[in-house]
Amino acid sequence: MRIKIVVYAFSIVALGFIAQNLFGLEQKAFSSGKSKNSRDSVPALNLYTWVDYLDPEIISDFEKEFHAKVHTDFYDLEDAMYSAVQSAPGRYDLVFPSEGTMDAMVKSNLLLKFDDLKIPNLHNLNARYKTIINKWKGYCVPIDWGVTGIAYNAKYVKDAVDSWRIFWDVKYKGHTALLNDSYEVMSVGLKRLGCPLNPQDLNELDATLKILRELKPLLHGEGFLAYDEIMEKLRNETLWIAQCYNGDAAVLNEEDNHIKFVVPKEGTSFWVDVVAIPVGARNKQDAERFINFMLRPEISARQTNYSYYASCNKKAWRFVRKDILKNPYVFIDKRTISNLEFYKILPPDVQKKFNECWAKLLSEQ
Repeated sequence: MRIKIVVYAFSIVALGFIAQNLFGLEQKAFSSGKSKNSRDSVPALNLYTWVDYLDPEIISDFEKEFHAKVHTDFYDLEDAMYSAVQSAPGRYDLVFPSEGTMDAMVKSNLLLKFDDLKIPNLHNLNARYKTIINKWKGYCVPIDWGVTGIAYNAKYVKDAVDSWRIFWDVKYKGHTALLNDSYEVMSVGLKRLGCPLNPQDLNELDATLKILRELKPLLHGEGFLAYDEIMEKLRNETLWIAQCYNGDAAVLNEEDNHIKFVVPKEGTSFWVDVVAIPVGARNKQDAERFINFMLRPEISARQTNYSYYASCNKKAWRFVRKDILKNPYVFIDKRTISNLEFYKILPPDVQKKFNECWAKLLSEQ
């Protein structure tokens, strides 16, 4: 991605007035309190987010600007987040699910709709990602996007890596891993068989379960790992090949150039991380404030600079570090992305079968 900026003197003045007006609109939308004392009775904003995902300085700056108190808990598996929201309504005010989890959360009535009038910075979203809001009927706001592919250590892997097939190569037994996520694991089997990411045929799921059963004994520990554990085991060279998110691979590659990342030729998932308000949230006001804060272009860019995931904010790129803008692992080229698929809502019978196959794969030793 190349950036070309042309600045004229009169533009600087005009942009200054525009920024002032937009900031005024944002502040007006949240003008319920003028002083720290007026917020003494407001509970803390409780966030539940991915491990090492959200820039802590963004949280700190939000606290200072809005005289808020933020408490943050972390998860590395979405099942943990889902269970916490389901079992303890009111415990959290904001969660950060992937789009693939939204179907279950909405159907289970675990989320509140946000008030878009309280989030004027929604207009900063790229049109492509505004469709996410419509798809989930106002229950979430997209933050960033990425893809799932293969990270590998070129010090140990001399074969060409361009296919999910590499995981079935017995010479790498014990040094490979898949993410502990039902959709990501099943997608490896589905794409290995040439099936769509979102199956419609129950027979495709049976075939997928069969080949994943064959694969499981070849994996490290014969199981599936959380993304942060995969990163650590790639760092210490326990793993040589692993299913990995592109942003995580970009971080690892920056640390060790032997670690590479590829998007498999059979295809993979193109996903969006979103932020949502759980049912029972005690501080919806600050939750919507925080979402709006994150959608400021410079804040969205800081999140990209921290997480190495590309922002859904169409105005953020101006503030993203140049080395990240040029990183092909962070900003996957458009030609590659055009061949990838979003996870979609599956028909009820297919979803039931999908869940059964995943449960069987997990339970079998």
